[in-house]
Amino acid sequence: MHEYEIRVLSAGHTAIILEEVHLSDHAAVRSARKFAGERAFEVWRGLDCIYETPTTRGPGNGSPSPQP
Repeated sequence: MHEYEIRVLSAGHTAIILEEVHLSDHAAVRSARKFAGERAFEVWRGLDCIYETPTTRGPGNGSPSPQP
């Protein structure tokens, strides 16, 4: 069993933080997807972000722009 932090985002900022215990990364992501619905979300195991929706990061959200 692993501990996970699920962050549901709104306008690029964290709106809700949940702490849950799951058997696997896949189970944690499935639970996050069900809870977040259409909202963007991230799943963290410790200091590692194991999943983020495609619109979570990008230009203007703290990540560098993709190189051509």
